[in-house]
Amino acid sequence: MKSEKTVRLQIKLMFTDQGQAQDLQAYAYTSQGGFVGSAALDKGAASVEIPAEFDGRMLDVILGPRVDRDQPVPTAAGLKRMGAYAQPVRFLVEKPRLEIKVPSVVFPKWCLCWVRGRLVKRFTLPDGTHKELPVCNARVHVCEVDRLSIVIPRLPDRDILRLRDDLLDKLRVVPWPIPPRPWPGPGPLRGPLTGPATGPATGPSPGPLAATMQPHAASLASAAPQTGGLSEAASQSVVALATSRSVAQLRARLIDLSSIIAIHLCDLQYLWSWFRVDCLTTANVDSEGRFTALVINDCKDRPDLYFWVEQFQDGAWVTVYRPSIGCGTHWNHACGSEIVLNLPGAVACEEPSYEVPPGVTLFVLPWAVAHVPIWGIPPGSAPAPFGWLRSDGHLDYLDDMPTTALGALYNAPFGGTLNFIHDDSYFIPSSGIKYYRYAYSRVTSGSSPNTGASDPTWTPIATPLARGYRLEYSGGRLPTYESYPVGPATHGPHSGLFEFKPQQPPNPGGTVVASEWLSGNASEVAASWNTLLAAPPLSADNTTDDAGAFEIKIEVFDHAGNQVMPGASTLRFLARNADGTTTRLATPAEEAGGAYVFRVQVDNNGVEAELPQPSIGGVAASDDCGFLRYQAGDSVHVQYRAAHPNNHAVFGFAIKRGSNGLALATTLAPYVEVAAASAPTASAPYNKSAGFYQRDFAPADLVGTCVNAAFAASLGVHAKATNGDQRLGGMDTWKWIAFALAEQEGNGTP
Repeated sequence: MKSEKTVRLQIKLMFTDQGQAQDLQAYAYTSQGGFVGSAALDKGAASVEIPAEFDGRMLDVILGPRVDRDQPVPTAAGLKRMGAYAQPVRFLVEKPRLEIKVPSVVFPKWCLCWVRGRLVKRFTLPDGTHKELPVCNARVHVCEVDRLSIVIPRLPDRDILRLRDDLLDKLRVVPWPIPPRPWPGPGPLRGPLTGPATGPATGPSPGPLAATMQPHAASLASAAPQTGGLSEAASQSVVALATSRSVAQLRARLIDLSSIIAIHLCDLQYLWSWFRVDCLTTANVDSEGRFTALVINDCKDRPDLYFWVEQFQDGAWVTVYRPSIGCGTHWNHACGSEIVLNLPGAVACEEPSYEVPPGVTLFVLPWAVAHVPIWGIPPGSAPAPFGWLRSDGHLDYLDDMPTTALGALYNAPFGGTLNFIHDDSYFIPSSGIKYYRYAYSRVTSGSSPNTGASDPTWTPIATPLARGYRLEYSGGRLPTYESYPVGPATHGPHSGLFEFKPQQPPNPGGTVVASEWLSGNASEVAASWNTLLAAPPLSADNTTDDAGAFEIKIEVFDHAGNQVMPGASTLRFLARNADGTTTRLATPAEEAGGAYVFRVQVDNNGVEAELPQPSIGGVAASDDCGFLRYQAGDSVHVQYRAAHPNNHAVFGFAIKRGSNGLALATTLAPYVEVAAASAPTASAPYNKSAGFYQRDFAPADLVGTCVNAAFAASLGVHAKATNGDQRLGGMDTWKWIAFALAEQEGNGTP
């Protein structure tokens, strides 16, 4: 058990000059950086409470800037980084005194740096439009990273040489390749960046480092134009970097070029592990995704800031943004300028603004499947706009995944986990409405419309859900984040019920001064359906194709679990109009058995691909060597298979000769439907026969002006299925082969 007895370490600071310093705080840390205690210096003296158990142990006493009481204690490394004075001392209970005599100039002038930023989520909607929403319910960890001028002196020699070469390559100072030349070169180096000419080197042998410098020194004259975009000082440092023989000199020149190195640090992964990160404070984010923080830094320097972000999701803190040090650090940050962080993995906060029909007070509005708006069956059965869930359950949408970017896809199904979103009236729950339920039913040729909440053909969607809320306290205590479970629950005769979110979250009283929900309905999942359970993909263990159309219904219940039928005196189901700002009453075609019903097409089946070796006269190229020998009059037969059990996929096929694409053998962009009977190219198409796309080529069409040539063929088959957030690229498959065409020996050649 740790001792509770403490001893005051008396610290006396005396300046050896007549100068002064800013208000100082004395901090005590263990040799491993653990915080022990601190106290403000008043008239050069401070008393720091130290647990008696530290008797005889070494401590680091650091004199640095004062921080506000509501700010976290700075780390030992952070204080040292900002230029605080540190002195190791052995703490003795019998003699707890420390005198520090230093000139005042050892203490830099510290300034407060105002850090402000904004969290956003940028994404492309299924209709192809781009959207940016704020990210709320989050906390931002504001950290500082070691300056490059601190890291470079710690690097081993091998990394200094590697960094030198990489930087010169990035700046294109050295043309590549460089013919080898003897050191120190044929004569003096001349040119606008080389400075005065110097004679041949004299004195000790340049040693092994000279060999590594040879290409750079030999080409400086030709390199001069490529450094013209740099400042004069930076250009001189680059020249010195290319000519220095000493590793110590290289370190100095690299420090001079720190700002340029920082630009390329994302590519220099071998340096990342050398950077230390100290998190200075944590800032909460407001409803617009904005955050602010105050950090202390040397007034002569700009901080190098790094951020990582957590968001409160489903009752727990989840890390949604934590980039690498090399790619995510904001070097030389200008205090007060706004930092915008894009968080693709976060849940955006959306509070939609729309109008409801006149006379409607209580309503439920089916909003979207993830980001896909629900169209329903409007009056006149108008077709759904591009990017909206169609009435038949399919979707036309834009795929902009960076790895594929297929563009517009048509008649796509859904798959994976589908998150349904709805909005409802502020006055729900009410005296007659408390619960809702989502359920699904497979559509078959003999399906009948929903008959009510007790219809046995429907299965409730019962994934547990919770709503997050925040409690604010008096007395300066930081807020806490809680979760409120909303279901599933059984009430009366019905199971799988979820509670509509109350107008106000729980408030336990006491020191709690306020409680508020973290998100609106449009930012929260109303029901989460894992479609893999209802429609698993085809496999060796599942030979039945379970893909198909499913109906989803939304029902409303009172406090006792009795279904509430929609009507003028109870509630209305609404639907969205294409303008995005108005709504309409649900049509009779959208309601059945007192529920709002819509359809989704589900298909979790994977794609299929085969890419055999090309053949001549039925003989394929060797899988081991890849050679296919031809003679005059032969045809090279190319075939491949791209398929999907329900044709919910597209593909692309390409052949390259060497590194050059062959348009006459490559399918046209952006893709070909697997249901297509032929796959067009820049010349003749591949025609489907027996499930394979096939075509015969004359050898000369493939080898071109070459006699013998090597080829690479690739086939990519891409599933159309989406979860409403993005295309399910994990279903894709790729096939690659390599082969070579070589003229048959003795085929008329000497």
